[in-house]
Amino acid sequence: MQRPEELKEVAQVMRREMGLLGVEELETSSIYIHDQEEKKTECWYAIKDIREEEKVMVADHFVLDLKDTWVGREMLKFYETKQEQVSIVMKGDARKEWIVYCEKHSKALQGYYGEVIPERTYHLYKFSHGAIGVATPADLSEESWGLLKRAASVFSLAYSRFKDLTQARLDLQRLKEEKKRAEDALKELQLTQQQLVHAEKMASLGELTAGIAHEIKNPLNFVNNFSEVTRELVEEMIEELKNGDAEEADAIASDVIQNLEKIVHHGQRADSIVRGMLQHSRSGDGQKEPTDLNALADEYLRLAYHGLRAQDKSFNAAMETELDETLGQVNIVPQEIGRVLLNLLTNAFHAVSEKKLKKPEGYQPTVTVKTKKAGKGVEIRVSDNGDGIPEKIRDKIFQPFFTTKPTGQGTGLGLSMSYDIITKGHEGKMKVTSEIGKGTTFTVTLPGN
Repeated sequence: MQRPEELKEVAQVMRREMGLLGVEELETSSIYIHDQEEKKTECWYAIKDIREEEKVMVADHFVLDLKDTWVGREMLKFYETKQEQVSIVMKGDARKEWIVYCEKHSKALQGYYGEVIPERTYHLYKFSHGAIGVATPADLSEESWGLLKRAASVFSLAYSRFKDLTQARLDLQRLKEEKKRAEDALKELQLTQQQLVHAEKMASLGELTAGIAHEIKNPLNFVNNFSEVTRELVEEMIEELKNGDAEEADAIASDVIQNLEKIVHHGQRADSIVRGMLQHSRSGDGQKEPTDLNALADEYLRLAYHGLRAQDKSFNAAMETELDETLGQVNIVPQEIGRVLLNLLTNAFHAVSEKKLKKPEGYQPTVTVKTKKAGKGVEIRVSDNGDGIPEKIRDKIFQPFFTTKPTGQGTGLGLSMSYDIITKGHEGKMKVTSEIGKGTTFTVTLPGN
């Protein structure tokens, strides 16, 4: 038995088998599934159809509200006692009331008895979830009661297993629904995370671009200035040649050549900045390559500084470097380490900027980058002399979406992404040490080549 509908088939089998075993003039066999709280019982029955000559069965299912009829109320009393068996004699108005009620709720019974409704007795035997019963014209023998008892015992076990199976199916369905909801929530979370990561990258790109704009402005200013001076020198040289003063013209030509060399030099400097921007802002293929870590650290120190200066012209800070010249080339993904450096340095400049706004006496904002060999690997330290990070939140700063910035000014993904780049992408380590009022140091350790 696996579905509730199969109870109708069980009732038919029980009716047929009990008839073969000779239960006294058996008319109906029924299975009652009782709900004590609702005072209702589901009835699954099978009855020999006396309207047809063929030996067919009428089988159906309906719900009884036990409070509605005298027979129902007798059944309810039985369920509420400790009795295991009961016989309910139905005759007169009680019998007629019962048949009218059953025909109303089960179309299969409509017109079954016709005008004459014979008296019957219901014999019920309890099982774990209700009772099974038979309807006969008279009492049951002890042997028949024993048969009904055994049937109730077997059915009790079968129905308990059926309930367990039904509950398992319901649980499985709920699990599938919960799994679907969890999968939908995960997809939505992943989409949101992708959007936030993109926002963080765009914010970093904005800071990078601001720094690059300042860096490229200096060589372009030199190019413009020397070009203007050179134009004036060429005009002056032409005048000297017209006047026949070749010696002075030669001297001016020498100055022009020097200026042109300076223009070329600063043009190449601008070109190298642009190429560096393309190299460090492109997505890259994620492959590690030998990289000058000192040059990378120095470049991003200046880019982070000028990025903040582009937002606040009044900001100023000292930049210090202690770069180990013996490092040589380090095998890293330069775009990713550049992103980490930009994030750490930008945070450092923000920290000293916020402290400077408090105008402490004699305070000089300072951000320091150090590199050195560390065993078989290398170490990068980014330090600031800001206000420091409170101890109660130090363990949280690498968690995704954690930020101390006002709403709208930070995604809370910068340090989390940086931590993943170092620990997962480069199999390195990142830690923070901080002292309130004195500053913070982030230490990145990368494995050697």
